[in-house]
Amino acid sequence: MLDQYRDAPRNPETLRIRREALIDQLGWLADEATALEPMLAELPAWALDQAPLPDERTAKETLAHLAALDREVYPRWIELLVADDNPSLAGRDLETDSVANVRDLSFLLNDVQTARASLMTVVESVPESEWNRNATLVDEEVDLFDLVLSIVRHDADCLRNLAYRLHEAKLTNRPQDLAK
Repeated sequence: MLDQYRDAPRNPETLRIRREALIDQLGWLADEATALEPMLAELPAWALDQAPLPDERTAKETLAHLAALDREVYPRWIELLVADDNPSLAGRDLETDSVANVRDLSFLLNDVQTARASLMTVVESVPESEWNRNATLVDEEVDLFDLVLSIVRHDADCLRNLAYRLHEAKLTNRPQDLAK
């Protein structure tokens, strides 16, 4: 749905609708964290705090990463975009939270929700007239519309990868079908 706005007309009505859709989609991460909690809480501890490969994040580290981006990276991007003329924005590289795996799952999910709520306040506070300001993100010129779309896509990618990984591990609470 949001891709239809990527190269959409730049008239005020379309921009208003696009802005509202992007802000709504930002809220999706908090909603998804709420929805995931019961399912993740039923998984064995190893499924949450062990990575399948050394260079991948655990499920808990993924949640901590999403919250850290919302607290430490994205607000700074928006601040720079609004304050400077065509600033260069750093990437999403953050150190992995070394204590995420010992934290309680509900704490991490709540942290995602709290950090996202704060980020949404920052995004919503940017006047509509400032959403067209340009910045450079990883060698691509972006405005705030593009930047928020990039955040939403990153959220979706992280959660999709996590879901696929957990699905591939064939984690289930159902009794195994012994007739097979």
